[in-house]
Parts: sequence; C-alpha cells; structure tokens
Amino acid sequence: MSRKKKADNGVERITKRVAAMVKERPSHKGVLEFFKDVLAEQSAIKSKVKSINIEIDEEDVKSKMSDGFPLVEKSALTLDVPSATRLFKKLCKILGSNKKASPDADKISKALRGKKIDLLELFKHEDSDHSEYIDTLSKELWVKQETLLFLAKNSIKPVLEAYAEQLKTFVDQEGWLRGYCPICGSAPFMAEFREEGARFLVCSSCGYEWRFVRLKCPFCENADHEKLRYFYTEKEGRAYRVDVCEKCKRYIKTVDTNEVGEVIPPLEDIGTLYLDVLAQNEGYTKEKITSKQRSSSDVALS
Repeated sequence: MSRKKKADNGVERITKRVAAMVKERPSHKGVLEFFKDVLAEQSAIKSKVKSINIEIDEEDVKSKMSDGFPLVEKSALTLDVPSATRLFKKLCKILGSNKKASPDADKISKALRGKKIDLLELFKHEDSDHSEYIDTLSKELWVKQETLLFLAKNSIKPVLEAYAEQLKTFVDQEGWLRGYCPICGSAPFMAEFREEGARFLVCSSCGYEWRFVRLKCPFCENADHEKLRYFYTEKEGRAYRVDVCEKCKRYIKTVDTNEVGEVIPPLEDIGTLYLDVLAQNEGYTKEKITSKQRSSSDVALS
C-alpha cells in the first residue's frame, strides 16, 4: 500500500471516529472537530517523515529491557525538522481558526515569518514544561506557554511515532511491564483494556502501546489493591473509566476496547474531558506529559 493511501486511510479512520463520538457527545463537538483537523494533518505528514535508521545491538536491547532503560533517549534522536516545521505551520493555521487560541496563533505565525523563533530549539524544549527557554520565549512573543508547547509537541509527534514504528519489534512486551514507555521513556496519557482484560498504556510522546499490570499505578508503582480504585459515569458505563491511586493521588483514564471497538487514543482522551473534570474535582491530578526517561549514561482550548 502506498504512503498516500495509508495517509488517506488514517484520515478516514479519524473522520469516522470523530463523527461517532460527536453523535454520542454533542457537547464535545467543537473540541473533537478541532482535534480531528490536528490528527488529520499529523497523519498526512507522517507518511513523509524521514527518520534515521537506528543501529540496534541485540545484547544491548536485552540489557536495557532487563534493567528498565528505554531503547532510546528522545534528546538523542535526529528530528526531521523540515517535516516538523511544515506541520508546525499547518497547526498554527488550525489554531488560528479557534477564537480563543487565534490571538496566540497569529503572533506565533508572525514571529515565525520574522524569523524570531528557532523551531529546532523549541522542539528540543517541548518536553520541559516550564523551562527557562519556553518561559522566555512566551514572554517575548506575549503568548501562553501552553500554546507553544502544544504546537511543538504535536509538530514532532509524527517524527517520534516513526521512530516507534521502527523500534517496536525490539520491545519485550511480556518482560517490560513498567509505567513508562519502553521506547522513549515518556509517561502514558491513557490506558486500554483489550482481550481477556489485558491492560495497555499509551505513550504521550511516541504513541507506542505497551502491556502493563492490571492492578498497579503506572506513576508510583503502588500495587496495593486497597489503595487503587476506579469510577465511571452511569451514563457511559464501564466503557470509559478513571483509575485512581490513593497513594500518589494521580489518575489515568481507561477505555475498554471490548466495549467501544477500535479506538484512536488521542480522540478518546479529548472525548472524555468530563472524566478529567470529575477526577480533578475529587482531588486527583493527571500525570504531567513529560519524560520519565532514565538515561543509561494539550493546548487548553478553554
């Protein structure tokens, strides 16, 4: 199948899933339509991304998997900057169509044209929430840090996904069972239940999905079942739920694919914002989407 055909299929899947979710949750239409456009652009650019082949030593892989080190360090990956730059500009246009985000998007687009933004430097800092670089740049441009981070994270995501696609065959799914991505070391942003109750976590950076223990907090590794619980809404039922940890007071949303069918994790996350509100009102916090990587040497539209 050609790359263009794959991209078209990806956009078709996204469009179909959004239509189904909007039908179920009309109140989420605006944000779902927005992210449909974002994901469609990412899908289109992904087929054109150039990732550098990574030489893998099988003994080194076994050692890393055994010792709990991810396969690569995000900071060491060579980014396809031209592809990420094209996507950055397209995402700016999408943000510009949103009334609340358009002022920031316009300022960023203007700064980009005036060469006042070093995108490579911005991409390097996308994983450091409140770094001095991001803080300084947001003040210079008079824009929100969240907007810069949203654009940077989503611009390089297809590049990281390309690396994950290349490296996934080296992951020992049964042997890893850790709360951070075996490929890039980032934290998960969602979880899935699959056949026979198997639990998988979804990486917030490269999108890789890996197996995890069913009764365990991915953030603090608490396995005491008396300090782990979950809740769901009566209307939605068990298809979507929130798993919470009483030890670290963090939560992760989970979708049961046995109930829902085929899912697109970023859309499931956006389509269940009401669960975030419920969890946060109960005093739980969502794990920051930053790297938990061990080294061996979402624009808020509100």
